[in-house]
Amino acid sequence: MKDFRGRVVVITGAAGGIGRATAGAFGGRGAALALADVERDGLARAEEELRGAGRRVLARVVDVSRAEEMERFANEVWGLFGRVDVLVNNAGIALNGFLEDMELADWRRILDVNVWGVIHGCHYFYPRMTRQAGGGHVVNVASMAALGPLPASTAYCATKSAVLGLSEALRIEAARHGVGVSTVCPGVVATGIGRSLKMVSGAPGRTTEETRRAIETMMRRHGARPERVAEAIVGAVESGARVVTVGPEAFAVDALRRLNRPIYDAVMTRVLGAMLGGRGSHR
Repeated sequence: MKDFRGRVVVITGAAGGIGRATAGAFGGRGAALALADVERDGLARAEEELRGAGRRVLARVVDVSRAEEMERFANEVWGLFGRVDVLVNNAGIALNGFLEDMELADWRRILDVNVWGVIHGCHYFYPRMTRQAGGGHVVNVASMAALGPLPASTAYCATKSAVLGLSEALRIEAARHGVGVSTVCPGVVATGIGRSLKMVSGAPGRTTEETRRAIETMMRRHGARPERVAEAIVGAVESGARVVTVGPEAFAVDALRRLNRPIYDAVMTRVLGAMLGGRGSHR
């Protein structure tokens, strides 16, 4: 898929960050856009900006973790546009900290959004894409956390690994319908996710809120621009790529993990030790 003029692109988590940048990237190439997010104000701003740039936009407040809301959104998209050429399952949340500090409610929330959100997107959009003329393409946004385990990120790694596994299996199935499937795995990105990041463990000498603010600052200062990830998403559709890493840290995690797992684990153990200040516990 090289020409996006007149194509219909669905993007979840589109109110800001990667999703908003992706809407701009596809819209700038002439695509019609169907956008979903739980953030009403941010979504309204994105819709206004895109319409002001001459884009055709449908924007709806949708919680991807709720099947009934995703079903309603999918029906509205098909009713208005009649087809979907590209589905970008981008919506996600972050949760950092050690497993022993997590509540079951934390697990349920991150699984609901990061895993069930992607499942709902695929369930309500993909089957219809297989039946339409011209096929289509599904892009699931995972993370470098899907490529190698990261300290104090057990839950996040689990959900993003699930997204990668789902995508890899679906890619094999979807090929017979002329539908492509790509997984995009960004490293650190300068998005607003740091503001909503939930920390269940604090770094030594810091509260959980102080730790969250430190991570947010690091992401803002050193993370890749969302537009870089958006271009990688567009590129994945154009090339039909299987897995795309974005950023040197994502490439390094993937390469080292593939090259030598024991060395990778040793490196991550040293990273954990640095996080704990040489202590055996974070408490």
